[in-house]
Amino acid sequence: MTGRGVILLTGGNSGIGYACARRLARDGQAVVIASRDRVASAAAVARIRDETGNAGISEMGLDLGSCAAVRAFAREVEERDLPIRAMVCNAGLQASGKRLVRSADGYERTFAVNHLGHFLLVNLLLRRLAAHTPARILIVASGVHDPKCRTGMPKPDVGHFDVLAQTGGPRPDAFDARLAYVNSKLCNLWFAYELIRRLAAAGLSSKERPISVNAFEPGFVPGSGLAREYPPALRWIWHRVLPAVARAATRFTPSVNVTDTAGEALARLALDPSLERISGKYFPSHARWGEAPSSDASYDQTRAAALWDASVRCARLAPGESPLAG
Repeated sequence: MTGRGVILLTGGNSGIGYACARRLARDGQAVVIASRDRVASAAAVARIRDETGNAGISEMGLDLGSCAAVRAFAREVEERDLPIRAMVCNAGLQASGKRLVRSADGYERTFAVNHLGHFLLVNLLLRRLAAHTPARILIVASGVHDPKCRTGMPKPDVGHFDVLAQTGGPRPDAFDARLAYVNSKLCNLWFAYELIRRLAAAGLSSKERPISVNAFEPGFVPGSGLAREYPPALRWIWHRVLPAVARAATRFTPSVNVTDTAGEALARLALDPSLERISGKYFPSHARWGEAPSSDASYDQTRAAALWDASVRCARLAPGESPLAG
């Protein structure tokens, strides 16, 4: 993509996203890091520029937990006339405990940031992507929702999507942060696969002008920014203790990784010419980021379509805003 467009990367100021941005910069790519924390993003840009000599790295402010902020970001992209050729939907959060926190729009924050914000962002920028094909959309998902992965996390329990958006799970009176995260990661895959179907139906992706959509699963990656909502003691363990454990464990199990390894694997999906027309695939860490099936639940087209419709309602996505909103 060198000289042909910009790669937009959400959450690229730390962890996997930072490692991905650095790898893209080394390849000479123009990258925009989009993050709520402008100070951290500016520092990340400065470090990457110093290390790689690539002056084409920049940052913009984006709060995925606010639909108004996502729309403002999309307007700024239009005003700058950024030729976006790839979107890496990487940003995410995982809360802890039993305290329900809502987004600016009144939705459970894990759902809002991990799914709804990216759903709206992709839809708002689809016309820009379609104007710069071949283009790529990468969605960072997780196998944490798959019972076959035996992660120790609760099984997904989505229920009605309007309730999920409000509470993160099927019970309005019992918030569980771990379940909210698991459910949001299943939503990531439903979104990816439904997006592919709707792009094809709308004629926006074809063999001649493809927009590929693929999902990436980094595995267990301590030291990433995922745990920023954790209590201080757990954050210290996540950033100071577990990365050393991961460096040792990654030699024995492909599902445990360090941030640099996972970030570079994510960058490959945006760079590899052989993947330019590959779409609808899942690239998990247990397969060392080769193609592999995702969970059985992720292929439920009825649920994926229902999530799409609920997301349109939650984001108040109007037909004029996206070619897929009608």
